[in-house]
Amino acid sequence: MADRIVVAGGGASGLAAAIFAAENGARVTILEHKDRVGKKILMTGNGRCNLTNMSDVHGKYYSSDTKSLDRIYDTLVRFDAVRTRDFFKSIGLYTKEKRDGGVYPVSEQASIVLDVLRSACDMLGVEIRTDCEITAVRPVRTGGGMVHVTQYACSASGSDKTVRSKDKIAYDRLILATGGKAAPVSGSDGSGYELAKRIGHSVIEPLPALVQLRCAGSFFKALSGVRAQSRVRLLIDGREAACEEGELQLVDYGISGISVFQMSRLASRALHEGKQCEAVINFLPYIDNTEIEKAENRIFAQDMDANIQKFSYKTVEEFLSGLVHKKVAAVVCRQNGIASGETLGHTNVSKIERCIRMLADFRVKITAPNAFENAQVCCGGVPLDEVDDNFMSRRCPNVYIVGELLDCDGICGGYNLQWAWATGAIAGAAAARGIEDRI
Repeated sequence: MADRIVVAGGGASGLAAAIFAAENGARVTILEHKDRVGKKILMTGNGRCNLTNMSDVHGKYYSSDTKSLDRIYDTLVRFDAVRTRDFFKSIGLYTKEKRDGGVYPVSEQASIVLDVLRSACDMLGVEIRTDCEITAVRPVRTGGGMVHVTQYACSASGSDKTVRSKDKIAYDRLILATGGKAAPVSGSDGSGYELAKRIGHSVIEPLPALVQLRCAGSFFKALSGVRAQSRVRLLIDGREAACEEGELQLVDYGISGISVFQMSRLASRALHEGKQCEAVINFLPYIDNTEIEKAENRIFAQDMDANIQKFSYKTVEEFLSGLVHKKVAAVVCRQNGIASGETLGHTNVSKIERCIRMLADFRVKITAPNAFENAQVCCGGVPLDEVDDNFMSRRCPNVYIVGELLDCDGICGGYNLQWAWATGAIAGAAAARGIEDRI
């Protein structure tokens, strides 16, 4: 059995790893970069903490290849959403499932999730050291190793820090759970990737995921603040790569909302590889596209002439505002050369038809994902084939790598936290036992 375990990082995967290691008899120390553990947990689910999801996990995760996806699904069978809920119940947190399968604490307070995790650490004797930076990892051939740690003293405002001490901490097993680069305010500053590289790992370039997308077009400032139920398709080099329907949010630099977040990972990676990305927005998802194309629905055909005659005094913008948000109507009119005061009675019918077709097929060029500061997770990281089934490094024995540091990212809905709990629990238990059995 491993006696001394050091966990680098006090986020979701690190706290889970520490608890499971301590439950299996190890002495555990968490080294946290920020002034307290679990800051990112407090930010999840808009402060409600979507802990996991009871839905089927297949198709909900991304990685570099199919073999890696198989490893992800195997992990999530070994430690699934049911086990996650049982784990939290065992440390004093009751959960509830919503219609979409999302699981939340019954109080819907992320702070309670962190409270029970910290309480479990206290009860199990886990030492938590904050304001720590790991400057080096020194494995020992005979087993275990040493981490070099600088601990800082921070000012009350947090703006200034000075070195308090420099220590060397021996470990039997080390668990790297530092997080990726997303939301660096929570402590995920990318330092874990550098530590992984220093002990021999490769790293697939981390990129922002679950993030807003920046788009070309001066009209976005006029559309800022619009929320609309829409269908969005992602085209990569002209081919459809994803299609999502839900509430679209338009911001002054591009597009946002859950539907955009779900496909942002694909756009982020494609842009990094030099491919062309385009978003095709359908602001009229409640109308059959084929009907619009064939001009056979009521809007296009039998009612068009009647409506033009009946509402000939209305501007085209006013008329289209019965279909979509008025800001969208105004932009589409301008795109088709229709002045803001131009009435239906003085506009060519073909122009109105072009406007409606554009509302169902509004195309914008995606130029970049938003920055890591705005991202919920990263895509990329340490390839899964560089760790074993218990997430111990194949490059550096007695070191485990878990959570967002690995090349795995999920869609919105609790899937990324489920990956954190699962990898942390499996690695923590295996590290403490000092064996390679699967839990």
